Amino acid sequence: MPDQEAERDRIERENPNKRLPLVRYVGGTWRVGGLLALSRAFGDAYLKGSLQYEGVALTGSLARTDGYSPGFGVTAEPDVYDVSCKDAAWVVVASDGLFNEEVRGGGGGLTNEEVAEFLGDNLNADPNELAADLVDAAVEAGSTDDVTCCLVRIK
Repeated sequence: MPDQEAERDRIERENPNKRLPLVRYVGGTWRVGGLLALSRAFGDAYLKGSLQYEGVALTGSLARTDGYSPGFGVTAEPDVYDVSCKDAAWVVVASDGLFNEEVRGGGGGLTNEEVAEFLGDNLNADPNELAADLVDAAVEAGSTDDVTCCLVRIK
């Protein structure tokens, strides 16, 4: 997230115009390009460099002579954490639109507690149907952002 200092530093290291920061505080949160409240995303291609690997500067015959590299430092490279889960039954992989993150944009959505309760009440449900139901619930709760959800049963 661009609200983390290490992420802002990572993005600003690649900034072709040091006079204008790529990560700015807009609308109550840090945003990449003043728009996106995430710094790692599968979509949002307009905030990534074109003809290159996720914002890495163009080199060789593709390099621009003015030193400018397209993109805003957004990458699809994930942050990876090792977590021990003792009693978990589901892994939720979802876009931010599933969640109630009003400060980052997208309106309503579900809280972590609501997602956990929803899943806990449906331990034997089909994961595909349950993921679709979670997406519907987020939209009903007021999410106006992209809502994508994938569930993996681990028990």
